[in-house]
Amino acid sequence: MKSSAVLLTLAALSAIVAAPARAADPAPMFPFVLPWDDATHGVVTDVSFLNDGPAGAHGKIVAKNGHFVELKTGKRIKFLATNFVAKGAFPSHEDAEKVARRVAKLGINLVRFHHMDNSDWGQASSIWDYKFTDRRHISASQLDKLDYLIAQLKKNGVYVNLNLHVSRKFSEADGFPASVSQIAFGFDKRVDEFDRTMIARQKEYAYDLLTHVNPYTKLAYVKDPAVAVVEINNENSLVGDPWATLGADLDTLPDPFRSELAEFWNAWLAKKYGTDEKLKAAWLAGVTPAGFGLLTLASEWSYEHQGTSQADFGPTNEGAFNPPGTFDGPAPREAQAIKAEVRAVDGVDWHVQAHVTGLDLANGGTYTVTFRAKSDTARTVPVAASLNQDDWRNVGLGVNAALTTEWKTFRYVFTAHDAVAKHVRLAFTLGGQTGTVWIAGLQIHPGADGAGLQPGESLAAKNIAIPSSALKAQHDDWIAFLADTERAYANEMRAYLKNDLGVQANIICSQMGYGGLTSIGREAAMDFADNHAYWQHPSFPHKPWDSVDWNIGNIPMAADLAAGKDGTLLGLARYRVAGKPYSISEYNHAAPNDFRAETLPELATFAASQDWDMIYLFDYGDYGTGAQNDKIGGFFGIGSDPAKTAFLPAAAMIFRAGTFLPSASATTIPIPAWLLHTASIESVWRDPSLKFRPQYPLNERIAIAPGAAAVRREKPVTPAAVAGKARWVRSSFITALATHSQYVADSPAAQAFAGYYGGHAIDLNSVFWTNSIHGERPAGAESQVTLQFPTFGNNFAAGTLTAMDGKPVSSSRKLLLTLVGKVENQEMGWNADRTSVGNQWGHGPTIVEGVPATITMTPAAARRVWALDPTGKRTAKVPATYKNGALTFTVGARYKTVWYEIGE
Repeated sequence: MKSSAVLLTLAALSAIVAAPARAADPAPMFPFVLPWDDATHGVVTDVSFLNDGPAGAHGKIVAKNGHFVELKTGKRIKFLATNFVAKGAFPSHEDAEKVARRVAKLGINLVRFHHMDNSDWGQASSIWDYKFTDRRHISASQLDKLDYLIAQLKKNGVYVNLNLHVSRKFSEADGFPASVSQIAFGFDKRVDEFDRTMIARQKEYAYDLLTHVNPYTKLAYVKDPAVAVVEINNENSLVGDPWATLGADLDTLPDPFRSELAEFWNAWLAKKYGTDEKLKAAWLAGVTPAGFGLLTLASEWSYEHQGTSQADFGPTNEGAFNPPGTFDGPAPREAQAIKAEVRAVDGVDWHVQAHVTGLDLANGGTYTVTFRAKSDTARTVPVAASLNQDDWRNVGLGVNAALTTEWKTFRYVFTAHDAVAKHVRLAFTLGGQTGTVWIAGLQIHPGADGAGLQPGESLAAKNIAIPSSALKAQHDDWIAFLADTERAYANEMRAYLKNDLGVQANIICSQMGYGGLTSIGREAAMDFADNHAYWQHPSFPHKPWDSVDWNIGNIPMAADLAAGKDGTLLGLARYRVAGKPYSISEYNHAAPNDFRAETLPELATFAASQDWDMIYLFDYGDYGTGAQNDKIGGFFGIGSDPAKTAFLPAAAMIFRAGTFLPSASATTIPIPAWLLHTASIESVWRDPSLKFRPQYPLNERIAIAPGAAAVRREKPVTPAAVAGKARWVRSSFITALATHSQYVADSPAAQAFAGYYGGHAIDLNSVFWTNSIHGERPAGAESQVTLQFPTFGNNFAAGTLTAMDGKPVSSSRKLLLTLVGKVENQEMGWNADRTSVGNQWGHGPTIVEGVPATITMTPAAARRVWALDPTGKRTAKVPATYKNGALTFTVGARYKTVWYEIGE
């Protein structure tokens, strides 16, 4: 693929995003529904031509030189994809034919089948035969529907990704003890990576599904080249979730699962150390000597409650060993006892916290935290040591204290890392639920009280407990053991799929980041790396996935990027593994966020500049006969949400067809083997010894390289001198502007933007030249496309201008302008803060905001402009003037569309 320098800058480094222009009166909104069964050909929004024949016609998809290629042609292939979830995998034959044609028209060439294995969502949504109490028998009728859908997708050039363990829950009927129902980890995750019976059940399902011959293709899935991917286990790691303390909570497993894991743990320790003496010496090496406590009654607590949470805090004598005024001599070395009454929570647990701050911890020092606590009802309280300043990172302690209605003493040992002098706080997170919590006797002191090998424990007795709190060396061993165990699971499952079943598809175990950096080792033998991310995922204050009690952060990601932060994109980029294809199999900006139209303009251009290989939106949503195809159906469904689906044709050209060029600059960060069990990806990127402090954080393709010795950089070739001057070369660029919270992506054949544009103008397809990584404009450079926006609604809009013939915008004869603002159902029941609609999602047809703008561009010749209907057909000619080489036209609500065609 042709490569050209791509500039991705954060033009303003200020962390404060300027306020957008004053919002005008609400912009006119009008019905705009993209038909679920539309397959109109010959229109500018039809990009089915990108799907080259039936999927697999050119052989299976293989990983080669860090990307995916067709086996027979060696031609690189990129995937714009979506997820068909649960019921979406089992349509009628008639609906399967229609939806397959529709997704192909929109530019999708890969569908991920997800949550098919759910245990209790109803027969229509599950692959299991509900005539049986177990979940080991596949339904013949459901399998027939899946087979026919896959055959229709294949016919239309759409590949498939088959997921194995996603949401299946094991039960006594599946051959497990009754205690399987007590496993706290959803869908039996983590346990399913070491329990031998669970692993056997996973193999059984893989055999039954993948060796089955699809009667409509005459091929078993193990042999069908249209099956591009098989995923072993969605969002899973024995080590732990990305947001959790790695290695934690496994000590809470019920038996026999806890005993099974402890048996493996003891065997691992015995193999590594051989004797108790060697184990003790290793675990106690470098432990800080015991010292005086850092806290006294004079130590001040600080409190916070953010968002819509409500809480009251204050000192109390209850639980204190030495209440104020009752002792003689120096103050006891413990903090004042406190009482916290949490009256309301908002779904974000850290919005309510109590902490002592300003602690001075030494990096590498060992510390013991002790306290007594109780609550009015049983609850779990996260306790952590972290910075009291941006970036608030954890510095060694992260545990969950299980409180009861009786006083209980807690003791935790940890080793400090990444600390900043006098800027550490010990925090109790209380926003998980309402109620009252008492905390007394809080102390932190150097040393390791009660840590290490406990009395009576020994390798010979095989009774060394699963650690809930540990010395650094002990904790490192625990993480290494878990990582080794899950890597063995991943390799065993891959070998079974590849060698025993003969699967030809590309295989991964799970997503990067699950298990932290240990995920690199787990996925080392896999064919590619995959990840997930969501901007402003809904949160649920009281009950997971409560359809009434939830909220979202109703802000745009463009503002986060413009403030110099990561959004979702940089976090995803940091887990790309050098030399492997990279996939994002779940991505979304959740509805009903008012700014979600930015989703694809940002994702498609950034992924193209990073040269990723697969991007999926999660999920397609409900569709077909009997579905409410004319309304936004929930947080994630894109199929009936014009804020996302309307951008798919442009995204296909930007990402799949390569109209947005990958960056020629790259930085690869080494990950030494010793870091894989001890560090987070964030700490690696912060490491000053790597000397990776780019002037523009988004300016280069980013990857990590396990085992590499040094940072590797690739930069554009310095232009040759011509007549004593630098030779300027054209390039693409992306800018995040703090001035008005704007994201702008610009290249010769495709442009995208998102942000507060009301009352402002935007220049696109600039004659932009560069002789360095950061880019400069020579004198005389002029913009070729300008959009001038009056104030409207909330002044936020997202758009793309894409050459559908792949030519530069200035010479293209077929351009598509997609312009989207707010998109809603009618009569949605917003709360006062506009962060939730509860279960009042309203009704169809969806209505969209008519974003007004005047566009001036300099095409090579005169062009005409048309407004398009929801199938892409021309409905009205938009008046346009062409004078002195400039084409000018105005769009807005009167055309009742989000699509405009510019052509001859």
